[in-house]
Parts: sequence; C-alpha cells; structure tokens
Amino acid sequence: MAGPGIRLTGPSSSSAVDFGRSTQDHVPGFVAIMRILHSEPTASAFARLLRKELLADDYIHLAHLFEEVSVLALHRHIAEELIFDAFAFDMYWDELREDVLEVRRLAGNEKLCENFEIAAERARRYRDDFPPKLRWQRRGRPGDEPPGRQGPPPGGLGPQPEHQPSRPSGGTIAQAPGRGPD
Repeated sequence: MAGPGIRLTGPSSSSAVDFGRSTQDHVPGFVAIMRILHSEPTASAFARLLRKELLADDYIHLAHLFEEVSVLALHRHIAEELIFDAFAFDMYWDELREDVLEVRRLAGNEKLCENFEIAAERARRYRDDFPPKLRWQRRGRPGDEPPGRQGPPPGGLGPQPEHQPSRPSGGTIAQAPGRGPD
C-alpha cells in the first residue's frame, strides 16, 4: 500500500490520478524551492539541465534535489499539481536516469531517488492529462466548472461588469482638493 499521502493508481486503473490542488498554504514551500533552484550552486546546474549541457557533477546533485522535492509532493506537503505545472520532472528524469541507475547499482542502494522516479512517472501522466496551456483552449481541470457552465470562472480574467462608483446623497462624486472635474 502506498500510504495515506501517496495515491497511486494501478496499471489496470482507468480512474483519473489525483494530483492534489494547490492552495495558498503551498506558496511558501514553492517559493523556497524556487530560491534553491535560482541560487548557486544549483542555479548553474539547473540552467545546464535545461540546455542539456550537464557537467559530470550536475547529475546526482540535481537528481537528489528533485528527490527531495518529490518527497514533499508525494506526501502532499506541496501539491503535485503545482510542481508538475512548473517543472518538467518527467523530462528531468529522462535526462538524469542513466546516472541515477548507475549510482544505485554501484552503491547497492535501490532506494536512491526512487521518489523522483515515481514523481517523474506521475508528471508524465499529468502532462498527458493537461497538455501545455496554450493548447488547452478552455479545457477545464476536473472540478473547475460544473457541467454546462459557460464563460470564465468568477474572479478570473475576462469581461468584467462595469463598476459604477457609489455617489454621495448629493448626487456628485467628491473631488480631491485642488482638482477639477476629469
């Protein structure tokens, strides 16, 4: 059994994977991850990963960082939805996999980066379920809008009702001293 925090589906399961929902509570953890990724020595290694120009020391350094982030996501301390939307864990795993597998073999540690590997597979599933946003074209996420609802969600972007300022009982809008009518 995966435990209460990790909700994995079996190979025969056709139900949707629960990636969690991001909330304001997840923001501090997410910002902390961003600080780590954009500070040295990680920032240079991460940039090289994105350019596919990794140095020998980058592989395990980045894999271990992604392992730690994966633990937070898989145990629901930060929403997988947020992590998988911001990062390409599946592609990072594909780039780092061979080195991780070799270190696993040499160290005799089969658990090395196992959470990163699990998160990468879940990220692959997320990418399948939610293609790049520019291709969504109003494809909603499960639970966003009730069936048949049209238009943008309340409070979102899109046409907004015109706001009419309230007027004092005298029928005019008070003006700041020294300002004439606009």
